[in-house]
This record gives sequence, C-alpha cells and structure tokens, in this order.
Amino acid sequence: MACATVRARQVGKTTLAEMYIAGHPKEKVQFFDLENPIDLARLDNPMLALARFGSSAIVIDEIQRRPELFPVLRVLMDDKKKSRKFLILGSASRDLIRQSSETLAGRVDLLSLLHFPQTRLMI
Repeated sequence: MACATVRARQVGKTTLAEMYIAGHPKEKVQFFDLENPIDLARLDNPMLALARFGSSAIVIDEIQRRPELFPVLRVLMDDKKKSRKFLILGSASRDLIRQSSETLAGRVDLLSLLHFPQTRLMI
C-alpha cells in the first residue's frame, strides 16, 4: 500500500516525511529525492533498484519528476511476497494525480496538504 502526499511546492511534504521516517530504523527506510541527481541515477532501472528492498519503507520525493515510475510501483505493490510500504511525495498537478489514481487505483491513499503553520510541528 502507498500513501501519496500531493500539493503545491514548499508546504512541508518532505519535512513531514523526514519526521515520519525518523521513527523507523535507518536500515528499514530507503529515501529517494528525485531532485538529487544521485537518487535519479539510482532509479535508472527502477524495477531493479526498488525490488531489492523487501520489507523496507520506500520514500520517493518529487515523484512529478519521474511519473513513469507509477506502473513500476503498481507491480511492486502487487507483489504479495514482499511487504513494501511506499510514501510518495510530489507537487500536485492534474496529470500527476490522474496518472497516480489510474495506475495505483485501490493501492494508494492521496493526502492533500495545505501550508503548515510557521511554528514547529510536534508529532
């Protein structure tokens, strides 16, 4: 199953994801920031790159940079032998939301975020 947070830029999606993964063992979380050229290169062959993380939480930030990942994510989510969890973050666009809801139908919950207040969040 995946949770996708989508909304305008600079609303705190990455900060929220970092707070979420801080509570997990480091070796159980894989983080891909698709604005980072190194992480983009790690996903040149996304099926091979992501399939090896069996029971990890996989965070993909800035998914709008690689919307072609959605079909790969669908295949990985449907693999019943693995218990992967995905947190997918991206700036909202109609095309991105449509593609994610079509490709990941029944597999994803969309969470739309508004701007966080200036005060620090406590979770």
